[in-house]
Amino acid sequence: MSNKFKYQKYRIIWFDPTANSEWQSKKELQEFTPEQCVIEAYVFSKDKKFVKTFSSWTIDGDGEFNFGDTNVLPRATIIKMEKIYDRTK
Repeated sequence: MSNKFKYQKYRIIWFDPTANSEWQSKKELQEFTPEQCVIEAYVFSKDKKFVKTFSSWTIDGDGEFNFGDTNVLPRATIIKMEKIYDRTK
């Protein structure tokens, strides 16, 4: 049971893979790009393959954290990560 908040908040800019099931012309396909998105969230964990984030949390009756608004981002989709807040200080 540890309810010390040890997570840091980041602004993460990433490419969201985009799909289209309609027929496209050559020009449309050449101009077809993924969406650039921004997440502002706490980083739960990160390794060489993935970054896991959450935006909300609660502490249960046993004093353990539960996490909401979660994401798992493949590192290959991340353009930039910038720390914007450090609650550990």
